Amino acid sequence: MDRTVEVLIAGGGPGGRVSYMALWNMGVRSIAMVADEPPTVICSLPYSVGRRLIPNGPCAVAVDLENSHRLPKEIAQDVIWGSVRSVDHALRTARVETRDGEVTVRYRKLILAQGAAPWIPDVPGVLAGEGSSGPTVMVGDRLLPRDALAPNVKVLRGLQDAKDLDQMAKSAKRAVVVGSGAIGLEVAEALHQRGLSVTVVEVLPHAVAALDEDMAAVLENKLLQNGIDLKVGLTVSEVLRDGILLSDGSKLEAELVVFASGVRPRLDLARSLGLKVDRGVVVDGRMMTSLEDVYAVGDMAQLTDAATGLPLLPLIGTLAMRQAMVAAMNVAGMPAQLPPVTTWGVSQVFDLHWGSVGWTVEAARRCGVEAVGVRIPVRSRDPFMEGRDGAWKITVAMGGPGVTPGQIIGFQVLTEGDNPVHLAERFIDVVASRSTVQDLFARYFIHSPSHNSVDDPYLGLMMEARRLMEQPRG
Repeated sequence: MDRTVEVLIAGGGPGGRVSYMALWNMGVRSIAMVADEPPTVICSLPYSVGRRLIPNGPCAVAVDLENSHRLPKEIAQDVIWGSVRSVDHALRTARVETRDGEVTVRYRKLILAQGAAPWIPDVPGVLAGEGSSGPTVMVGDRLLPRDALAPNVKVLRGLQDAKDLDQMAKSAKRAVVVGSGAIGLEVAEALHQRGLSVTVVEVLPHAVAALDEDMAAVLENKLLQNGIDLKVGLTVSEVLRDGILLSDGSKLEAELVVFASGVRPRLDLARSLGLKVDRGVVVDGRMMTSLEDVYAVGDMAQLTDAATGLPLLPLIGTLAMRQAMVAAMNVAGMPAQLPPVTTWGVSQVFDLHWGSVGWTVEAARRCGVEAVGVRIPVRSRDPFMEGRDGAWKITVAMGGPGVTPGQIIGFQVLTEGDNPVHLAERFIDVVASRSTVQDLFARYFIHSPSHNSVDDPYLGLMMEARRLMEQPRG
């Protein structure tokens, strides 16, 4: 049945759902949201496989649209289960493919929230065919249905992915996880908890691209101490039925191969609309694209990094929700702008917590920004008390386009046992506000013997950074 609505939302992920919720709360009632898979809390999927934090498994992280405590109950009736295949914005019509046939949706304003698809290198053995329909995966530069993957090849982006991994974990004895970002390491730990022998393969010289090599080394040791093998500087050259071949000619035997090798924005629809596209869909502070009345939010939207002015693809679910709020407000006639933003991530590997905000030294230098790292040890308690060791590190710009000498453009933290989320949030403000080393003096520090050491890490970073900056540079 064809439909006519005020707003069409293409995508049912965090950005799409919050767009709907915000519009509804602002009085917009004529909405359709197109979704191609059951909604979930994506970041929690690895833990649903491991079962330690989510003992009831993957189904526990599914979002029940009819009984959500946040979403309007009407969303269940306003969802069109399928995929937007084409849009004629001049005519304000979209062609949606559903299980029951094609539906034409007429709209006045469009919010693109198609997110990103898991990316897999196009090597022999990853595919079993062309697939049929449903959620997608990017294999090389081809967008394919995920059911095109070989039976032993998995990704983790949606509920069915988690169910598949959960089922295979019951019988598999060995697994290879390709990629060592947050999701990759969380999946590796989850499978380890299920009793599998796990090897992580990373193309970069060290694990976790969001950390510099010196910080990543601590995390790598934690993996090895807990029985997870790590191979860096290698790529997958072929997937076999009983494992994979690596670029150095070696073979890893495994019944299960999980690719956590990143995601790529879904840009097919945006390109067909003629939108301005770079790494993602280029938007302004209103989340408006280059086409009037077309907005883009979430993983497909390219932002501007507040610290450097460089293009940014954050790929962060909670940020997608903020973008959705901004887009919805503008659609509803309430002008709004997205606050200055950078990228961030926080995760845990066994009992080691890590976090990253903004730019590492390595990433900054690759983009032409002259930068140095300032690292200090930070202990969880005073030396005369039982505590655990950790480290803070800031990335300080020394020169380059778009930055000020002494500007803090990044932060990293490692800590055992203590939650670094609020600390990372504080440094989001530091980085996004383009604060300098001297500005750390205004960041007051609270000492509580049962919570931290008396040493003020903000003053410690400031003094060490100033000492480093005053050294002659040759």
